[in-house]
Amino acid sequence: MHNHEGTSQLATGDSRLGTKRRADTSLLGLLRLILQGAWSICVGLYITALNFVRPGVCERYPRRDGKPDWKPRPGYRGDFALISDPERPGGLRCIACLQCQNICPDQCIHITPEGKGKERHPKQFLIDVGLCMYCWLCVEVCPASAITMTPDYETATDRPEKLIRDIEYLRERGKEFPEVLRVEMQLRESRESEVASPE
Repeated sequence: MHNHEGTSQLATGDSRLGTKRRADTSLLGLLRLILQGAWSICVGLYITALNFVRPGVCERYPRRDGKPDWKPRPGYRGDFALISDPERPGGLRCIACLQCQNICPDQCIHITPEGKGKERHPKQFLIDVGLCMYCWLCVEVCPASAITMTPDYETATDRPEKLIRDIEYLRERGKEFPEVLRVEMQLRESRESEVASPE
C-alpha cells in the first residue's frame, strides 16, 4: 500500500524548492541587466567626454576664428559660376550641350541654347539654387569644364526669387574664381590619365 501523504509532501517540497530556484534565477537576471545598463551608460559617457576634448573637424560658422578673409576648406560646394572664355561665342566656355541640365536630379538648371556646331552657346542659363542639393554632378559631367561651384558660402536671402542665378550673374562670378577652374582641370586630367593607363 502506497503512502500518498508522504508523496504529496515530497511533491510540495520539490515545488517550493523550484520556486526558490526560479526566484534566485530571476534575481540574478535582474542584477545582470542592471550591470549591463550601467556599463553601457559608462561607455556612452566615455565616448562623449572623448569627443568633447577632441579637436573639431567641422568649419564653424560664422567666422568663429575672427578672420575677415576666412574661406572654406578645398572641396567646399558653394555658389555657382560659369567660366569665361573671350574666344568663344557668348564669352563663356559653355557649349550648351545640356548635359548638366539633363543630369541634374533636382531639375534646377535650365539652358536656352543658341547657334549650331562650334558656334553653339547658351543664350540663357538659369540655376535655381533654392532647389539645388549641391551634388556636384553638373560640374563632373561638363565636357568643357564650364560650370563650377565657388567657395562662396553667403547665399542666404529673404526672397526666393533672389536664389535664381541668371547667365549674367554666373558670368561675373566666374571671373572672380579662375583658380577653381585650374584645380578642376588638374583633377580631371589626373582622372583621365588613370583611366588611360590602368594598372
